[in-house]
Amino acid sequence: MLASLLLAAIAYVSPVHYPIELAGNFGEPRPNHFHAGIDVKTDRMTGKPLYAMADGFISKVSVGTHGFGKAVYVRHPDGNTSVYVHLDDFAPQIEAAVKRYQYAHKVYATDITFPATMMPVHKGQFIGFSGNTGSSQGPHLHLELHRTQTGDLLDPLAYLKAYVRDTIAPAVYAFKAYPVPGEGTFQHGSSPRVFTFDKGHFSAWGKVGFGVRTMDHMNGVYNSFGSRLIRLYCDGRLVFSADINGLPQSMHRMMNSWGDYDHFMQSRVWFLKSFVEPGNRLPFLKTGQGKGYILFNERREYRLRYVVSDVFGNQTVREFTVLGTPEALGPRPVITGPEALLTSRDNHWQTDGIRLDVPGRLMAVDRLMKPQLLASARGLSQAVRFIPGNVPLLGWADLAFRIPDATIDPRKLYVAMTGTGTPPRYCRSEAKNGWVYGKVRELGMTYYLASDQQAPTIKATSRSYDHVTLSITDSGSGTAGWEATIDGQFVLFEQQKNPTILVCDLRRTPVGRLQKERQLRVTAWDFCGNRQTFETSINY
Repeated sequence: MLASLLLAAIAYVSPVHYPIELAGNFGEPRPNHFHAGIDVKTDRMTGKPLYAMADGFISKVSVGTHGFGKAVYVRHPDGNTSVYVHLDDFAPQIEAAVKRYQYAHKVYATDITFPATMMPVHKGQFIGFSGNTGSSQGPHLHLELHRTQTGDLLDPLAYLKAYVRDTIAPAVYAFKAYPVPGEGTFQHGSSPRVFTFDKGHFSAWGKVGFGVRTMDHMNGVYNSFGSRLIRLYCDGRLVFSADINGLPQSMHRMMNSWGDYDHFMQSRVWFLKSFVEPGNRLPFLKTGQGKGYILFNERREYRLRYVVSDVFGNQTVREFTVLGTPEALGPRPVITGPEALLTSRDNHWQTDGIRLDVPGRLMAVDRLMKPQLLASARGLSQAVRFIPGNVPLLGWADLAFRIPDATIDPRKLYVAMTGTGTPPRYCRSEAKNGWVYGKVRELGMTYYLASDQQAPTIKATSRSYDHVTLSITDSGSGTAGWEATIDGQFVLFEQQKNPTILVCDLRRTPVGRLQKERQLRVTAWDFCGNRQTFETSINY
């Protein structure tokens, strides 16, 4: 009991020593993922000092992985881990530990774990500088909070409310009605449609789901944010609630099910559904037996009310009335056959030399594929596209191509993906038993079997007294890694914002300055195992 009270008493402090303003909040809907933390503004510059939010220890550091750039993980005794992302540089003690690991393992991009006794930190201790590394679109601190045991994502703002001012309630703009095909109508139609609340009265019959368009705002900033808590009531009874917190990291892509993905891709506006599709397992979506759908089966008025609030308790209420009006319903669509992808089974599709395996758990709803076999000028096989438009799966499926010629080295083959206006990209691939298997999760893209026989290209783009800059490019499967030495001794080249550019700061290497000609040797390899070595002389 005492231990529980002590853990509950842990208070978090701000990671910056200036008033917090946010550019993004936790759980914002985005294509294929939720925003996993809060984005703290850094006045559009890098180099702002960052501080640990609570006592703990440095449990992990990431460099060049997960799109994080440089990131520090601090494990706290209350069962949470705070994560500071897109850093420009680490505190000296952390930087030294990272460099030791990178040089010992001859690697740049890595995740490094540390024991609890190695780097303890106190609340408010300096841990690094803010930056713009990784997939960041501009200088800021991306701050996450994880449950240490599970990795589930928590809302950091709930722990930092004392440092942020917000008296503005979320905006609720419109709702969208989703009549269930063959089972419901809304406003005399069976197709999903958008409505504003000001009309007030509507008609419906049968089974209908709803979605809402909402954004939150905060004092003093122009940004728009996601809304934390959404509730839908019918006749005073709660039929749906979503409190965006405790997100399992494996469920990011279920955002495409909760949000109306098709609507967003057409309009760049999210409607968040107040019902749960069969394959959606997000734990913070709560419904009764009806899964959030409302059954209009009586000639009477149904009073619906949306209540949308933020983490500070600011809330907005929007109401509308639906009159139950009997109306003929159309036939229920039936999705079946070999080209059906069903949530209730593992799905297998095959044609000559191509096969697709999609477990039912990767589908949010049942869909009917319309496979197209296309000529491929670049590939060793026909190209295939399974569904027109953008159709994301909830996870990775297996797409396999038969190897057409036994004389081809299977190590040089991979599954390539392309789309309208996008160059071919490598899919994580493996050759076995005469087939090449690729991992795919977007059925609207075009895929084919490709070969990569060409090694990466390495160029020295600039040299100064104490810096060497390289360019490493690969037109096939892509650059998988590199290693560099000076006079046979490993030196670290760091990846830049443009991932094809690598820079070595000679002053931060173990190679001493001798003011003489030295031999730089760089080897790079791609995902098909092709290797290239580049050698040049430098004066240092």
